[in-house]
Amino acid sequence: MNNRHFMSSREKLPARVALRADSATRAVIDMADGIDRIMGNRELYARMLKRFRSDYAHGAVPIGQALAAGDAVLAQRLAHTLKGAAGMIGAHRLHQDASVLELAIRTNPPAQQAALNALMGAFDKVLHLLDQVVTGSAPDGFALDMPQRPLMQDPVLLARLVELLIDADGAAVDLLDESGASLRVILGDARLARVTKAVNDFDFEGALSALRQTAL
Repeated sequence: MNNRHFMSSREKLPARVALRADSATRAVIDMADGIDRIMGNRELYARMLKRFRSDYAHGAVPIGQALAAGDAVLAQRLAHTLKGAAGMIGAHRLHQDASVLELAIRTNPPAQQAALNALMGAFDKVLHLLDQVVTGSAPDGFALDMPQRPLMQDPVLLARLVELLIDADGAAVDLLDESGASLRVILGDARLARVTKAVNDFDFEGALSALRQTAL
């Protein structure tokens, strides 16, 4: 079976054997689990991996900088956002380490540095594997045809979302799915949650209202 072949979201996901990788690789990113989370849509999953690699190009550095600056609120928010993003792509160890760091920031400051160090190690492994995926040199089971179109920069991404909402275009749902990590940084967790809920309810006017509460 050709692991580089994409299937549409309407086609049935092939047996897990086609996605098998060695246990050490699966411990970094469990691609089969990530694809299962989005109902077998390999193309969307490939875009999610590329977006994750772009959004987290600097790894754990922003969290470390926030902690060094004494901004525990920002550090906790970044760890929380990372936890969700890592879970969505099947990076379970990174998800777990982000969860531990988030808890340490909130309840146990003396444990923050050790938790951050663990997170940095897991992050390095995920980013290294994603670099292999993007270049097509990943281990068996991780070969995906990555999208070649450039990722949208923040102003363009936000403008595109506004355009889709004005047009009451259901493609806004896909944009939120694909670019949730970037939009979370732009809008914040609470505001993005309101926009997402409204879009999923096809309340495009309500989504625009929530979106316009930000400084565009």
